[in-house]
Amino acid sequence: MTKVVITGVSGSLGRFLAEDFLARGYEVIGMSRTNPEISGVEHIAHDLNEEFVGTLDPQAAVINCAAITRDGNSRALEQANLAITQNALRLTRGPFVHVSTSSVYDLRGPSICVEESAATGEYGFLNSYSRSKFATEKLVSQQASGGFVILRPHALIGPTDQTLGPRVRRAIRNGKLYLPGSGSAKHEFTSFTNFAEAIHLSLMAMANGSGLNRPINVSNGVSTSIRDAIKTGLGADNPEIRNLPLALAWSAASLAEALAAPNAEPRISRYQIAQLAFDRSYNLDTARELLGYEPKN
Repeated sequence: MTKVVITGVSGSLGRFLAEDFLARGYEVIGMSRTNPEISGVEHIAHDLNEEFVGTLDPQAAVINCAAITRDGNSRALEQANLAITQNALRLTRGPFVHVSTSSVYDLRGPSICVEESAATGEYGFLNSYSRSKFATEKLVSQQASGGFVILRPHALIGPTDQTLGPRVRRAIRNGKLYLPGSGSAKHEFTSFTNFAEAIHLSLMAMANGSGLNRPINVSNGVSTSIRDAIKTGLGADNPEIRNLPLALAWSAASLAEALAAPNAEPRISRYQIAQLAFDRSYNLDTARELLGYEPKN
């Protein structure tokens, strides 16, 4: 039986992964500030902003889901995500799976069949979350003491989603939802189920001696318009979708960011607009070739 430590286990993704890996026969330890009370999971109450002082199997695999995902610009958020990743790295000398994001790519225009090498950081990040995730990737590549893999999903969705679906529902006003291009941009989403499979395949590859030690894109491999995803998959009660001119949305977002209090989320941001306005698709060749990954839709 393989032992895994899942950081951020009280979050929607962490909880799903804990239950999924239990079902696969793994021994699962969860680490988070609050106990999600998952039957069969040993929970350690700890805030990874601080280094963990205790005893863990030094060869246990770590799946690092812990991060602050708040929008906006905040130096404190960037420092916190670096600290969380630094302390997660200290938990093991064994395999390390770092949950990153496709937000490390340049979001200022469309992302079409993007390869992992396109994440260079030589462009302006639109919020501190994206900037911090790029920095944590570099930290993992420099300091992971065992084998590692950095997985980059896009728009994670699942039955316990506490992020994407709720954000969409909050944006609906009087049954109407305003989107750039009326939601015509096509995206590749990543289901929790496909993402869990990619992590499992990564752990098996590292256990078999495969030297991954690199970032890997993970998605469902099928493009769906934002409009269709909202109407069919995000529990948004079939809102009436109307067009929001991109130039107007971008100007409003820039103003909202300028007026936002320090370390606070703006009501609307350029990051949100960029994610909604442009096509997003990902090259999955690395996942297929190194992991044997095939998304199930």
